[in-house]
Amino acid sequence: MAAGTGSYRVPLTAATTTAVGGVLKVQNPENADVIITRLVLDVQKPSSGAASVDAGIDDDGDVSSDNLIDGQSVAAAGVFDNIGNGGTNGKAVVAWPKGHHLVITASADASGLEGYAHVQYVRR
Repeated sequence: MAAGTGSYRVPLTAATTTAVGGVLKVQNPENADVIITRLVLDVQKPSSGAASVDAGIDDDGDVSSDNLIDGQSVAAAGVFDNIGNGGTNGKAVVAWPKGHHLVITASADASGLEGYAHVQYVRR
C-alpha cells in the first residue's frame, strides 16, 4: 500500500440486542494509525423495528461511540455516510489508532438488517 490509503467492506449484523458493537465490531486492520475519511452504511434490507445506529472508534471495542455516525435510522433501506448523515456528534474524519476498534451499535432490536459498511482511510 505505497499510497498509504485503504478501504474495505464488511457485512453488518442484524443485532437483536443493544450490545456494544452488535452490528459491527472490527479492529483497525493496519499495523499503523489511520484516519477514517469515510464510513458508508449500505443498508440493503432495513431492520424490522425502529432501530438506529451509532458508529465510532473505541479503544477496546467495549464502549459505544458515535464520533462517526450518531443516531442514523436503519429502519429504511438506503445509503448513509458520516459526512451527510453524521448526526449531532458525527465527524467528517476521525483518527483510528492501531489496535482500536470501529463499533456500530444499535439502539434497539435490528432484526432483519442486511447490508455492508464501507470504510475508507489514509495512513496517519
